[in-house]
Amino acid sequence: MNWIYRLDLTKLLYGNIIVAIMLAGALLSNEFLIEHRVAEQQYADSSEVPCNRVALVLGTLPVARDGSPNPFFRDRMLAAADLYCSGKVQQLLLSGAQNSWGYNEPHEMRQALLALGVPAEAMILDREGINTYTSITRTKEVFGFERFTIVSQAYHNVRALFIAEELGAKAIGFNAKDLPPIRAKRSWLRERGSRVKMWLDLLG
Repeated sequence: MNWIYRLDLTKLLYGNIIVAIMLAGALLSNEFLIEHRVAEQQYADSSEVPCNRVALVLGTLPVARDGSPNPFFRDRMLAAADLYCSGKVQQLLLSGAQNSWGYNEPHEMRQALLALGVPAEAMILDREGINTYTSITRTKEVFGFERFTIVSQAYHNVRALFIAEELGAKAIGFNAKDLPPIRAKRSWLRERGSRVKMWLDLLG
C-alpha cells in the first residue's frame, strides 16, 4: 500500500507543478500584453507631453503606513503641478477615496497642489475615485472627458492607460518620479495583483 500512497503523492506534486507553471505563464503573458499595449502612450518629460484639457491625478495619501512622508504622493503632486504650470493642461481632476474616518485623498492632493502654485479654480475634486478603474470610468462618464492625461508613477500608469483604452478613452500618461522595486516591494507586489483584478472590473 505504501507504493500506492507514494504514487498518489507524486501525481499530486506533478499536478501542482503543472498548475503553478500555467499560472506563472498566464501572469507573464498578462504583464507583457499590458506593458506592450501602452508603451507608446507614456511620457516622463513635461516638455514632450501633448496638450490636453485635463489631467487625471490618481489618488494617494501624503503619509505612508509607518507615518513617514509618502514619496509617491510627493512626486505625483510635483508631476501634476509641472503639467499645469508648463501649460500642458488647463485643469487637474483629483480623483481618490474619502471616508468618514478622515481618509480624504482629493483634499490632501488639493492642499499640496495649492502650495505648489496651482490655483484652486484649476482643480476638480472627485471624492468617489475609490480605485483606478472607478477613477477612469468617472473621468469619462461622469465628468465627460474623452481625452485626458493620467498622472501617476509609471508602474501604475501602465494599468491605468490600459483600462482607459479598454473603456474607449483617449489617454496618455505622464509618469511621476518612481522608486525602484527593491524600495517599493509592497507597491510592486500589490500592482501584480491589481493587474489581475483589472480583468474582473473590465469583464464584470
